Amino acid sequence: MTDPLIVAAIGATVTVCGWFVTYAYARRTDDRRRRLEAHLQYRSQQIEQLYGPLLSLIEQIFNVWQVRGNILRNTETSADREQAIKQLIWKRYFQPLHTEIAGLLRTKLYLLEGSDLPKSFADYLEHARQEECQHLLWDELQIDTSHVPTRPWPDDFHPDVKDTLKKLMDERQRGLAQLR
Repeated sequence: MTDPLIVAAIGATVTVCGWFVTYAYARRTDDRRRRLEAHLQYRSQQIEQLYGPLLSLIEQIFNVWQVRGNILRNTETSADREQAIKQLIWKRYFQPLHTEIAGLLRTKLYLLEGSDLPKSFADYLEHARQEECQHLLWDELQIDTSHVPTRPWPDDFHPDVKDTLKKLMDERQRGLAQLR
């Protein structure tokens, strides 16, 4: 009589242990999946709300720079007229693009990859603010500041944004593949 009870007890113990192991594994798998989904959601926000729009705006600045250069190279005008063309293009194209970039960096800074503002981002902000101040001084007060050394466009800004966007997109794709 004890043999069937021992067998039943062992069977019940194995069943309960198996259930606990299965439950723990399923819970661990679900937790891992939830963490991965949350991580992918954050990466998507970084791509869609910061790095994607930022790269697009930078590319637009490069396009306007190219167009302005083509116009100035192929138009014979006086120095004053050339300055007026530059001023008009700055006001209509560069200024709104810089304003959008500054807005993105002001409102979406929490989406930066890493905890520190990259140096190229800080250099860009300095470049854009100096350019804006100089144009404002000319527009409002006709003060010529062309002799003031300017902060050039930071060479690392575009590659930093482009490389980070690529990294985020690659990581997102790998994560999506893991979910499947």
